[in-house]
Amino acid sequence: MWTLWLRRKRANELRDDELLTLATALRRAVVTQDIRFRVMVEDWQRTGRHFAGLIIAQQRRVSYGEMIFDLELIAKATEAEFWSGRIEQLPL
Repeated sequence: MWTLWLRRKRANELRDDELLTLATALRRAVVTQDIRFRVMVEDWQRTGRHFAGLIIAQQRRVSYGEMIFDLELIAKATEAEFWSGRIEQLPL
């Protein structure tokens, strides 16, 4: 289902809620620097709506090098289940 849907719409054309729904279906945490995305995910968390996880890196607090280092560490050290319903902020 998602594959067919994605053929019609690219990820950068998705609304935030559609992107989070897709990431959840694929069991993938979302990485973003968009504070508005965090607000939406916190709303999902408050209302008990399931999501696969969020990693937020605020531009003023983490360099791209630090972000890549932390994301590589996260990818090697954790499984998808760890991120379910979780919000974390970079740097670690």
